[in-house]
Amino acid sequence: MGLRDLRLQLAGARGLSTPGAGSALRTTLTDRTLDRLQQLWRQATEEHEHPIKVGSGTALACTGSLARGDGGPLSDLDLVLLHDGRSLSPADLAEVADRLWYPLWDSGVGLDHSVRSLAQCRAVASGDLAVAAAMLDLRPVAGDEALVAGVRKQLAEDWRAQSRKRLPELVEAVAARHEQAGDLSQSLQPDLKEARGGLRDMVVLRALTRSWLADRPHGAPDQAYSRLLDVRDALHLVTGRSRSILARQEQQPVAEVLGLADADELLTEVSRSARVVHQAVHTTMRAARQSQRARSRRIGPRRPQLEPLGEGLYLHDGEVVLGRGHDLDDPLLVLHAALAAATRQIPLAPATAANLAENGAPLPRPWPEEARRLLIRLLGSGDGLLEVWESLDQAGVVDAWLPCWAAVRSRPQRNSIHRHTVDRHLLETVLHAARQQHRHRPDLLLVAALLHDIGKIRGADDHSVVGAPIAARTALHLGFDADDAAVVELLVREHLTLVTLATTADPTDPATIEAGLRAVRHRVEVVDLLEALTEADARSVGAKAWSPWRATLLHSLTGHLRARLGGGDDGAEQHVGLAG
Repeated sequence: MGLRDLRLQLAGARGLSTPGAGSALRTTLTDRTLDRLQQLWRQATEEHEHPIKVGSGTALACTGSLARGDGGPLSDLDLVLLHDGRSLSPADLAEVADRLWYPLWDSGVGLDHSVRSLAQCRAVASGDLAVAAAMLDLRPVAGDEALVAGVRKQLAEDWRAQSRKRLPELVEAVAARHEQAGDLSQSLQPDLKEARGGLRDMVVLRALTRSWLADRPHGAPDQAYSRLLDVRDALHLVTGRSRSILARQEQQPVAEVLGLADADELLTEVSRSARVVHQAVHTTMRAARQSQRARSRRIGPRRPQLEPLGEGLYLHDGEVVLGRGHDLDDPLLVLHAALAAATRQIPLAPATAANLAENGAPLPRPWPEEARRLLIRLLGSGDGLLEVWESLDQAGVVDAWLPCWAAVRSRPQRNSIHRHTVDRHLLETVLHAARQQHRHRPDLLLVAALLHDIGKIRGADDHSVVGAPIAARTALHLGFDADDAAVVELLVREHLTLVTLATTADPTDPATIEAGLRAVRHRVEVVDLLEALTEADARSVGAKAWSPWRATLLHSLTGHLRARLGGGDDGAEQHVGLAG
């Protein structure tokens, strides 16, 4: 049986639906593949009808997924025939290479191969960042293991010595790859390997640690990476091909192989895993840059440069950190820290986020007024909100604030006009709503924007109806009074009503206007809030949802509603309560 068929057979027999099955399968695939390659080595050298004696100075080595031990059923093999330039003649070396490569091609496996000396390995690695990173995992297969160890050691030393030059190149290359392949956590047909948060990023993470500039987080990133490998392996089984694009038509079969309920659950797991991997790469890359800057400074003891931000928080090396004077018993501390980072559009240090999540005092229920005020300021802080919210979410803070968030985290949206998962769409809507804070009660607008799709949960027929009571309960939990919670509930329930009326009926028709008045409970202030939420929701989706035509129709309808309700002073503070 050929090597390709053997690996597929092993994968099919093992199954991937039980916990740990994927890791066990990859260990078996690695061991059996190495066994076959060692057998092939013997057949190509001493057992061949025209044997070639290979002693020290020549070896077969591997890089890539086989070297890391995480190759899938149909992953390509990356093999290197190493030599010292003396042990074999060029003709014998070429003959051994042919005897190795041709049987592998005939077996149907994907093969990337090369024949190199140490000097050639160093030369190629110095000019090709991807090769340099891959060669750090160089692993012996057969032949002179000492030669392989020596080459790997030298390449690692080169990598560390060139880290000052290589780190900016690595950052640029990663950014370019992400730009081309997209965001794994947000794609409906994701590239498991090349996209942001994908399998390739874990290779980058390992390469960063080999530079000795920074350590990397363990635990959660390793589990997330293993899950992405499970998905890739299932994709290989389903398609019978070495593929990394999880196409729409293959998602349900892949989900079934993994024992998941459906394609939505599969995409949710992929998204959550990708976010963990990306967060690990992002924070490690930032730590490596910080370490590099520190090394470039004048030799000698230096006190850390800390800029006080209040509440025991400091700005240090481009991050918000905890310092002297902080009070973990203060339940508002995490909100102060998040706000300090978001308003400055800088990261909240990972260790600080973790410390606040694990050791910070919980907020009481309902939230006190000051906590609610800080949350509203955070939601209105602008683009810096996204990174800070992600850090808080990864640390577990968001779940403590909003228990309902877990049901929409990383949840895919099947509507083709949507670009983001449900939770990311909610945050994008908040960003657009924050730009409209001249409206009455921006606090209610921002909270409604954060919760307007909170009903997009498994089994929901009408997410607006399902989400409305969830939003009301959450508003009460955040300390809003019953009147304000009722407004939030109404905004969530009716967040699609105005644009639907405006685009499917005549906005000037009395029947259309009456339907709009019923939706806003005949309150001009609610017209204002609902119009702002509708626009923010549509803008966060994109041009397909918010066009000049749609905007004109919506504003025509809301103009007629205001006229019927006697206008309303946009500059005045007005009560918007509906409860009772």
